[in-house]
Amino acid sequence: MDKSFSFKGTINPLKLLNHPIDTVESLKEKKNGSIFSATILLALFTVSEIILDVAKGFIQNTSRVQDFNVIMVLARSLFMVLLFVVTNWGLCTLLDGEGRMIDIYISVCYCLTPLIISRIFETIMSNVLTADEYVFVDMIVVVLNIWFVCLVLFSLKTIHNYTLPKTIFNALVTIVGMAIVFFIIFLFVVLMQQLYIFFATIVTELMMR
Repeated sequence: MDKSFSFKGTINPLKLLNHPIDTVESLKEKKNGSIFSATILLALFTVSEIILDVAKGFIQNTSRVQDFNVIMVLARSLFMVLLFVVTNWGLCTLLDGEGRMIDIYISVCYCLTPLIISRIFETIMSNVLTADEYVFVDMIVVVLNIWFVCLVLFSLKTIHNYTLPKTIFNALVTIVGMAIVFFIIFLFVVLMQQLYIFFATIVTELMMR
């Protein structure tokens, strides 16, 4: 049985922070990652985004809790990760990539570790530090975000067996593909709303007569 579908063979995602090369290669070659652990990390990332929106210190939080929209948080966290995975897998078939969708999913979810740490760290520090001291938090958050991007690029390079330039090209094309898919989904939602309004208007007119 493929380890990817089991609870066994998992590795500590924190190893990505100090041993990124060995960890990513282990995920691909030795199948030491699993869908279960990857999904847990994706769930933690989503929860950390929600906590950041709700519990961030009032000095740094420009939005009100009353305006919190869980759909928007899910769209920029859970949906965006899944959209990246599906889009990258679809494009890798055109760009001679060797990665399976499950490999991309597991690797990208493991790469979320710096972002999870970043969101939790930012939430805690925003409730402790003053506005002047918060500049150091911003620096650390930027570093962790850059580290996340580097991990994703190296993961794609390893999974698809690309060169670095082709990896960067693949990532850029994936982002463009995500934008196109998102635009199509947006048009579909707007179309459905217009159809709903159209039929609702017809039903209202018939009932009034």
